[in-house]
Amino acid sequence: MSAAACDLDHDDDSCSSHEFDFAEQADKTYVPATVNTKTTTATKTASALMVAASAKAGMEDIDRERINAILLRESGNSSFMERQRKMDENSNKRILEMKQRLAGKDSNASSRNWRSDMERNVIDPQIEKYRTQRRPLSTCVVIDMDSFFISCHILDQPHLAHIPACVGGTSMISTSNYVARKYGVRAAMPGYLGSTLVKEISEGKETLTFVKSEFKFYKRKSAEVKAILEEYDPKLKMYSLDEAYMDIMPYLEVKMNNNTMAHEAITKHLNTTASNNNLKAQLPLHEAFPDSTIHTDVQNLLNSIRQKVKDIIGLSCSAGIASNFLLAKIASDFNKPDGQYFVGPTEQQIQDFVQPLSTRKVNGIGRVMEKTLYGVCGIETVKDLFDKRAEIQYLFKPATANFLLRASIGYSDCNKHREDSVEEEDDEAIHRKGISHERTFAPISSWSDLCNRLEMITLSLVQDLRERNLMPTTVTLKVKLASFDILTRAVTRNTAFVFDQNSTQSSSPQDLVDIAVNLLKEAKRDRYKMNKGRFTVRLLGVRCSNFQLHKETQFSLDKFRQKASQPPPILNPYASPKRHVVAANSNEVVAANSTNCLAKTSHPKEEAKNAPPRNLRKMSCPMCGQCATGSFIQTKIMHSMLT
Repeated sequence: MSAAACDLDHDDDSCSSHEFDFAEQADKTYVPATVNTKTTTATKTASALMVAASAKAGMEDIDRERINAILLRESGNSSFMERQRKMDENSNKRILEMKQRLAGKDSNASSRNWRSDMERNVIDPQIEKYRTQRRPLSTCVVIDMDSFFISCHILDQPHLAHIPACVGGTSMISTSNYVARKYGVRAAMPGYLGSTLVKEISEGKETLTFVKSEFKFYKRKSAEVKAILEEYDPKLKMYSLDEAYMDIMPYLEVKMNNNTMAHEAITKHLNTTASNNNLKAQLPLHEAFPDSTIHTDVQNLLNSIRQKVKDIIGLSCSAGIASNFLLAKIASDFNKPDGQYFVGPTEQQIQDFVQPLSTRKVNGIGRVMEKTLYGVCGIETVKDLFDKRAEIQYLFKPATANFLLRASIGYSDCNKHREDSVEEEDDEAIHRKGISHERTFAPISSWSDLCNRLEMITLSLVQDLRERNLMPTTVTLKVKLASFDILTRAVTRNTAFVFDQNSTQSSSPQDLVDIAVNLLKEAKRDRYKMNKGRFTVRLLGVRCSNFQLHKETQFSLDKFRQKASQPPPILNPYASPKRHVVAANSNEVVAANSTNCLAKTSHPKEEAKNAPPRNLRKMSCPMCGQCATGSFIQTKIMHSMLT
């Protein structure tokens, strides 16, 4: 089975391919707030075997106690479980260290009121700032296709909707339908375990049906869905095949201010950069209409959008509506399948929605962070996260602490997916941290087979980079061994990969393949040096990140052309304290720092070991104004003779 991941990276410490999770603590069993787990002998033995991912839609009423017992029996002694135990031991050590830090802070007599002082002076002013930046209306929408991969197959094979079925194979499952989820079968679970769950829990009455994945088919259906959604928001973003981020505010502004305008005309207007003089002057919605009227129209519009997707494509989708995308993303999971959930924009409505949630429901809080929050501070819900905001600020790095603070009040920048000041072609390069493709397969050790699989993965990634017009500079290889150990290797280039076929600077896909293969060689060589046994691999992945913006590239090219056509500038030796060093073939004057003579100034590149001398055609000393030709060192010698 192969499973690709074209993902939007978040600050999530969970691993997408983790099947299960041992959560061990020294004093008591760790139980997330979203899960009602009963104590059994089996779960006690393994310190409560938990599913790594938060409960998927359709898994609310499953017999989790029985499912965990089966999973423990079938895989409790596997290499994966052994690795999970080791990982949790490391996590427990980190939790203990953080608890000791916190205890040390509390025992300091001079800082007994540090929590209230930190809240009053640092945290609460920032919270008020965030609250004043909230949108007055809920028009941010997240569309989430329901069990997308298997639903695509149900279009051609309707009987799959009524039996336990999944996309994948015995080694790994990509997604499962809602019938299979009732038996605990879900994505990122080995297929043989899914089969065992269905067989045992149904008492042999049902079996799990496997469907081979067809990613070209999924991409085609995703493109069809996107074409419909773009009628309502031409600037929508789809960071995966089955999820879309939309802002329907512009559509509503046109529709509600011009209630006789047809949908086709509104779509055409949204796609037109020039203003339409035939339209009425558009006031902001919250000034022109009551909030209740606006939000009723928002929900009706979203319902019609989902129905249109279902009627034309044949696929159902769920949606969340809120004043920002963080809340809309959470809400999109509330009424699955084929439903929608609305979160009002007022502070009270937001807090009523977000405070009871388990921390794991927040996009970006993964398994390890969830466990850490609970283990150190006893935090289970978002309300707990807010109440312990001082501890969070003290224990975590600023970036993590600020993210958790925003999550605790349900705040995110509503323009995160909509940067109107940035050119559209550059928008995704700004907000996307990385794009990756992975494949899971039966463990193999043949070098030729590994290289062939890696080449296929890399070429598939190149196609995605080309379609999204992204130019990465960093390439990362991910290798998961048969022992479930994960190896990573990365390399960063000075120049970005450009896979635009119309560009004169276009890179060859083989360039990226060669880099990926070299990283795999490095990982294998290092593994053998450590005497870790055979290099047997069960997953390969390639990730590209650190995207270069197109306008930056164009600016650099234009600047180069402009400089090449201009005569050498005359530099005032005392005008700037900066050192100016330029290429020899540009015929420009090179000046050193105005406060230092060339005889006392070193050239870092000249001092590098075995570095060849630079041929600078012209050099001016800011101290005496004398100029000379030759290399930097030669000029220093000549200057000493002149003075």
